[in-house]
Amino acid sequence: MDAQNYTDLLPIILLGVAFFAAAVGALYWCAKRGQFRDFNAQASVIFTEEEPEGEVSDTFPTKKKKKKN
Repeated sequence: MDAQNYTDLLPIILLGVAFFAAAVGALYWCAKRGQFRDFNAQASVIFTEEEPEGEVSDTFPTKKKKKKN
């Protein structure tokens, strides 16, 4: 690839820089809000009285077995 054709890669490079900046911004936001302080407490936030921690409430439907004649 010639040096003159590297300008074709400019949109890809700019997208890479934008995604990197977004990732750094998200990590900064999480650190500032305290999301990284206590992982166990943050992980249990999603559980409620209706769906308590440690109890299976969602399952996949099972297939019915066919009877052989």
